[in-house]
Amino acid sequence: MIKHAERIAREIATYAETINIHDLPDIFHYWSHNYLRPDVEAVFGRGDLTGVFASEFVRSMAQSAVRRIVSVGAGDGSVEIDIAERMLADGERPFRIDCIELSPHLIGRGRANANAKGLDEIVRFVQSDLTTWNPGDSYGGAFAHHSLHHIQALEHVFDGLKRTLHEEASFVISDMIGRNGHMRWPEVEAVMSRIWQTMPDRYKYNHQLSRYDAQFVNFDCAADGSFEGVRAQDIMPELLKRFHFEKYVAWGGLTDVFVDRSFGHNFSQGNPEDCAFIDHLARADRALLRLGAHTPTALIAVIRKHPCQLVSNGLLPEKAVKV
Repeated sequence: MIKHAERIAREIATYAETINIHDLPDIFHYWSHNYLRPDVEAVFGRGDLTGVFASEFVRSMAQSAVRRIVSVGAGDGSVEIDIAERMLADGERPFRIDCIELSPHLIGRGRANANAKGLDEIVRFVQSDLTTWNPGDSYGGAFAHHSLHHIQALEHVFDGLKRTLHEEASFVISDMIGRNGHMRWPEVEAVMSRIWQTMPDRYKYNHQLSRYDAQFVNFDCAADGSFEGVRAQDIMPELLKRFHFEKYVAWGGLTDVFVDRSFGHNFSQGNPEDCAFIDHLARADRALLRLGAHTPTALIAVIRKHPCQLVSNGLLPEKAVKV
């Protein structure tokens, strides 16, 4: 069994080099514009994610009267810096975003970026292992941007957030909620293997692993000792034990394999055949999710401490829990 300290060391080493941790293939933007953005607009009232996050934090701070936001697992803080710039541009001030992050390398890059933009008093970085993190301040909102699937101590983090969040504050999440290690569940793996048999060979090159996959490989991203997807499948059940969903957009299963970093670079927005392939997958995902034939792998959501009315893209949060 891989020890926590070993995963910590690997996680820090992974981000020691300067890399763009938010870079995605061209085809991802084709898919997100045509399939994700309309759902986000319908639920949140706007489609640009920076604008969505900024508006949700403005609302949360207004309802709670607390001008501090906490971001758990903030990485290099680039998303939080973009959000802060949007809030300032909209005339929102004063406020503070506390970025909780493990990696000193990511914190160093984040601080340098915040300082360069004159945001060092607004976007602040705190180095902490979330396994032992104990928030001291009261917060008017919380944020998790693709960080929860890196966390082993989900119960500890969620309990801490529930204690520290103001009663009227929102917890805003954009994350991956599929099977641990980002593997496919058996029902999706079976469909994926059939697709793999019929799709063009040029779609089968794995850019992250630098290899050609003649057959579909149900790869476990956490098996090598990283935190990648380490408890992804536990995120939803643990959230549902403690919080209530107010806004919820969920998706995925098939399409995300082909628009992410491993295989997404095999596709081009300028190739009609590539776009048609993604179109078929996206429509299949939507139909299968609504039929309950498989569960989503990703979400954007706003959750609260008390019961509230749900607005969603036709899916229910409890149906994301694998039984």
